[in-house]
Amino acid sequence: MDAIAISQSVSAQSIIYDNQLSYPFPLVVGQALLLEDASSDLNTPEQISSENAYSAYVGGYAYPFISHWVLEQTLPYLSDLFIFSYGFTPEGQLVPPLLDDTFMITMAKSFDVSPILTLTPFGPTGQFSNYLISQVVNNETAKQTLIENLVSQIQNQGFEGVDIDFEYILPEDKLPFVNFVRDIRTAINALGYPVSVALAPKISDSQIGLLYEGKDYGLLGEAADYVLLMTYEWGYTYFHICDIYLHHDSNVWAVISYRNTVMLQTSPGYF
Repeated sequence: MDAIAISQSVSAQSIIYDNQLSYPFPLVVGQALLLEDASSDLNTPEQISSENAYSAYVGGYAYPFISHWVLEQTLPYLSDLFIFSYGFTPEGQLVPPLLDDTFMITMAKSFDVSPILTLTPFGPTGQFSNYLISQVVNNETAKQTLIENLVSQIQNQGFEGVDIDFEYILPEDKLPFVNFVRDIRTAINALGYPVSVALAPKISDSQIGLLYEGKDYGLLGEAADYVLLMTYEWGYTYFHICDIYLHHDSNVWAVISYRNTVMLQTSPGYF
């Protein structure tokens, strides 16, 4: 480790920290390491001036079982923390996470990061349920009950927005879902907070599949304050996560192009 640090003119501690290495820091032949650029003047926040810096929105999902240390290390680089997740019953009663998420809200605010309530239609099996979606978006009483519970949870717990992460929406629920998002936005905006909606990564309005047919990009762009394009769905299967980089994946660019075509005139906020 010391030999690498000396040869690259960086500190051994920076290599250990940047690569999250554990003592006794074993390395293997061919292992890739992230190293600071010793010639760069951008290695510390104090060295980044307004002339060469740019602003960016960065958000991330996190479960209440996240390590406190990991959360503390990540929060300085986030704009929003999406706390995953809150479910609901067919009658519109809110179902909080099994573990207490209060520490996440408190820690986020201590780093000037907005804690966001993530709303998901999880059924008893812990999977996305289009039955739950249909029951609520098509029932005015259940919908209003859910909205009232969301407002109450935000006010009582200190959340600063709602992210609606619904998947496998039935095609016949496409327009009711748009109205659902719009109604939630109206209520949450009244509190001074935004509403975002997660969108499946479709490349055309006619794309076939349960993940795609129940979401109208254009109308949802109008109904929500922001949208999240879930292109990461192409990069994992169950628990195996794989990043997708825009310059390597033409399908991602197709999603962006399609989004630009149908959305740019509807709502200014996208991430």
